[in-house]
Amino acid sequence: MSYKNIIGIDFGTTNTYITICPYGTKNKIPLHLTGKTPAIDTAILYSDKPGADQNIFPIIGENATSTYGQASYDEIIKDKYQYYANFKLDIVTNANARRCTVDFFKALQRDAWLNGTPLQPENARVLLGAPSQADDRYRTVLKEAAEAAGLGKVEILDEPLGALLTDLGSGRFPLADALDGYLTVDFGGGTCDFALLRRGEVVKSWGEFELGGRLFDDLFHQWLLAQNPGLDEELRRTRRDFYVWSYCCRRLKEDFSETMTKNPQVVMKAEVGRFGQVSNLTRDEFLARAAAYSPSPSFLDYYNKLSIKISDRLLAGNINLLQWFSDSLKEGLTNIRSINAVSLSGGSSRWFFVKQICSDILNIDNTKILSAYNPFGAISEGLSILPAIKYDFHMIKNKLFQSKDDFLNNEIVQHVQTSIDKCNQNLIKGILIELFDSKLLTLLSSYSSKSISIQEIEADISKIIDVYTKNLPDLILKTFGDEMHALQLIAQDKIQAWLQRFGLRLAEQPARQPAARAALVLDGPLIGDGLAKPLALVLGGAASALASLLLASICGGTGLALVASGPHGLLIGGLGGLAVSGLGLFMGQNRLKDWTKKQKLPIFIIKLFSSKIIRSYIRNEFENNLKKQIDTIGQDFINKLIEDFNGLIMAEINNLAMINAF
Repeated sequence: MSYKNIIGIDFGTTNTYITICPYGTKNKIPLHLTGKTPAIDTAILYSDKPGADQNIFPIIGENATSTYGQASYDEIIKDKYQYYANFKLDIVTNANARRCTVDFFKALQRDAWLNGTPLQPENARVLLGAPSQADDRYRTVLKEAAEAAGLGKVEILDEPLGALLTDLGSGRFPLADALDGYLTVDFGGGTCDFALLRRGEVVKSWGEFELGGRLFDDLFHQWLLAQNPGLDEELRRTRRDFYVWSYCCRRLKEDFSETMTKNPQVVMKAEVGRFGQVSNLTRDEFLARAAAYSPSPSFLDYYNKLSIKISDRLLAGNINLLQWFSDSLKEGLTNIRSINAVSLSGGSSRWFFVKQICSDILNIDNTKILSAYNPFGAISEGLSILPAIKYDFHMIKNKLFQSKDDFLNNEIVQHVQTSIDKCNQNLIKGILIELFDSKLLTLLSSYSSKSISIQEIEADISKIIDVYTKNLPDLILKTFGDEMHALQLIAQDKIQAWLQRFGLRLAEQPARQPAARAALVLDGPLIGDGLAKPLALVLGGAASALASLLLASICGGTGLALVASGPHGLLIGGLGGLAVSGLGLFMGQNRLKDWTKKQKLPIFIIKLFSSKIIRSYIRNEFENNLKKQIDTIGQDFINKLIEDFNGLIMAEINNLAMINAF
């Protein structure tokens, strides 16, 4: 289906933001319903008064808040006003919250149409954000509510993805930082959500559903009541307590936060609607109140009215709100490798303490902790430009893929070949010294005074090789370890430099400590196991070849005929060459060969094993055969290494397609 627009919706606890974007572009158009900002109060006002205009009611957003707030007590009773806010998080467990959500989305479309900016969901792809730690049930209920309201086929995406897309679109962070260790801190009106993304995927999310700006709204509400005796009773009597707490004191809080960020030494004074004033608003007094917060009766009454369960933590009171935020952040940082970029979204992220706490706990530079250009609408804006970001990444991916093979052939293959050749030479040298010179020659010398058969020699050689191959991994690690680790670092540095041309970097950086030298960070096996197993098979097969080589060298050549007859009229088992030849016709060549191997060699033949010429000949033949075999194994290993490096590059290329999964 072809879409005309993308509609990104950030359905917040306190405010809702909608961004419309022509499909495939980054021309973000925030939806304004009323006021100077695109913020839409997530609030709804019903009237059950007979004859109430159902084309107007329910009222939503700032109109709902102001209508309810400006109405007299008598009007509230006469018009049977029912005002609801902060219902987002309770849609799973509370039927009234679900009703408010459906009606809110319906009224959004009605007001957008009346405002001359119809949403037209039937021609749009509608993306609706949800907290990343929200379970499947919440997502299902939210989707069903939006679709029941007429928003069409709605897709639910993680809210942190919206923040990431906004940053990718604006280039606020280097692309590599945004893709590798990107932490979103969405401290909003109703919740505090943290999410760690790598390559666009939420790999970890955590937070507090109760910790949010509404608690700070209540803090300022109590500050107001403390300076205006009798106001609490008056607000309760006229049913204005919730309005003053959730709206008027929220505005006071936002003004205070913005002022303190600019100048922490200011002493503020403010009018709170027509309900009173508060003076001596200082940073120190705020910190003292935030360190010992307890929810007000108005707060508790409202949530009891909605049948929303309040945690024991809030009921116990005397909560340090800043410490709660700090502890919540720390809670999810276990086993997190690195964080390279921190994006602050949500209105409460503008608090002066948020960035400082993040900097202290994460131990990263303040330049890597940035508030969104529009922290309120960052999520909806990001969701609306999803197709455009997908296209950008698709183009980068194509460029990477097109240049990959040339890069590998020109920058990687030669280094791999040189390193493996060097290791092979050292490995052959080590096997010759440790196996042939030290063990096999010692074995041959032990035969100088006894008669023995080729079959027995072969069995003895096999035993030595069996024991030796158990130590092969150690020899291979010793031979290959440092060289392969160096090769890995060189190759990954080259891959990193190549990726940097496209603004990227490797997802996994190479381990540079000597302790890590024995294993590649690549997806292959340990070097020892990877090479020792095929090499053990080669050496095992060499036992029979060595035994035959011994006799063949003494007899002056190779082949069954020479083994059987040999020069100087050599007799085996008392038979002449002619007799053996005749026997070969009778027994067949293979049976004759087996029979010959079982015959005892004369002692004077055994003594020839000590001959320098024969030993040198056997050693050279063994070395040449070993070199051919190891070169074959080495080539397989080279192919595997190049395949792994290619896989490493392809993984980075495919990582760019992560946005395409949405």
